[in-house]
Amino acid sequence: MNLHLIDISLILVYFISVLFVGVYKTRADSSSNYMVMGRKLTLPAFVMTLVSTWYGGILGVSEYSTTYGISNWVIFGLPYYVFGIAFALLVAKRARSLEVNSLPEILASDYGKNAGRLASVWVLLLASPAPYILTLGLILNFFLGMNLVIAIIVGALFSLFYILNGGLTSVIKTDKLQFVLMFAGFAIILLVLGGSYMNPIELWQSLPESHTSLTGGRSLGYILVWFFIGSWTLVDPGFHQRVYSTTTQGIAKRGILWAVLFWFIFDLMTTLTGLYAFSFLPPDTVPSQAFLVLADSVLPVGLKGMFYVGILATVMSTLDSNTLVSGITLGKDIVSTYTPFKDYSVNALIKASMGVVLIIGIFTAIWIPSVIDLWYTFSSIAIPALLMPTLLSIFRKPLSSHAALLNLTIPPLVALLWFLFGKIDEWNYFWGLEPFYPGLFCSVLILLLVNNSHKETTL
Repeated sequence: MNLHLIDISLILVYFISVLFVGVYKTRADSSSNYMVMGRKLTLPAFVMTLVSTWYGGILGVSEYSTTYGISNWVIFGLPYYVFGIAFALLVAKRARSLEVNSLPEILASDYGKNAGRLASVWVLLLASPAPYILTLGLILNFFLGMNLVIAIIVGALFSLFYILNGGLTSVIKTDKLQFVLMFAGFAIILLVLGGSYMNPIELWQSLPESHTSLTGGRSLGYILVWFFIGSWTLVDPGFHQRVYSTTTQGIAKRGILWAVLFWFIFDLMTTLTGLYAFSFLPPDTVPSQAFLVLADSVLPVGLKGMFYVGILATVMSTLDSNTLVSGITLGKDIVSTYTPFKDYSVNALIKASMGVVLIIGIFTAIWIPSVIDLWYTFSSIAIPALLMPTLLSIFRKPLSSHAALLNLTIPPLVALLWFLFGKIDEWNYFWGLEPFYPGLFCSVLILLLVNNSHKETTL
């Protein structure tokens, strides 16, 4: 791909700006400042960081919306509004009142260190930077023709550099810039397409049923599992981290409701862009590259660079956030709980752990080079483990320690084995059930049988 010097300059200015904003006056000495900004996160910043960090897999959205049309909104939009609103109304104030620094802290407090460590493993899956390392690598590969493996490594290292000293403060400051850029980028391409190609109404009338159907031709079981994966919101470690960082419980609640509104707007923008890509581009276009190819085809010099900057902002805002959350989980919630590391500062352990999780993320991104597969696999395994113990603890109705440990062990193991056997059998899962369902069923069974049985024996 050959970019004009003006477009290249805009991209370089973006990288320099992110580096400057992320590093300038962001040093955090205490662990509280590093992990949760000293709980000083205000409403506007809270909304902007929640929105900007929710869309890192933008090439996955490109792939799905171009291929399956508006079902992209049904799968990657609607479930998250439902669970986001549920979090705001039922969970946000309670979670903020706990005064913790990370999600595994809640489980460690109620169920012991081993439960906290086990929960941390599943949090690491949910917060894995791998999907976003892959996405950034694919974008750099598209822009520069760089070898994909090298592009993945370069993108990952750059994102680590500017958050090392400031922690969450650096992430929030860059998120505010990236929030503006991601909306501006998609507004630009939609305005140009609406004026030069066809308006949205004409586009809708020209589309086949496959792209105007809410299911997009996918099975109801497949769509339902993605709906339940939307419960990810309730245990998303980055989501929790920002709630813990707000100045008041009220900001946590109101901010999530505002974030849902902005999610809805951005989902409309990205899904509409996918419909334009399907209509405008040749059928042999690689769906995951459709947004990039579309911009290259229709945008003039300068605006093309602005759109690509918006794409980069969408990805990098999530990559740096997940890198920090993963570093906190590994460094504070796992490593620091072992005696040999007691004398090390928490911040030092988090920084070292961020390097480790990025290395793991790089290898994972190379091994599973599909953003949607990474999302689907990680969430199907981790959510059944975390959902029940976390929510019950937040509502101060914790499981018995025995039931909690079983819930953190058996459901994810069942989901993983279900997934692996399905893969061996060319994705033919037992009884046609996606791996998420048996995992969640085991979790509910443990809640009903083991936990109730334990309570009866202790009365």
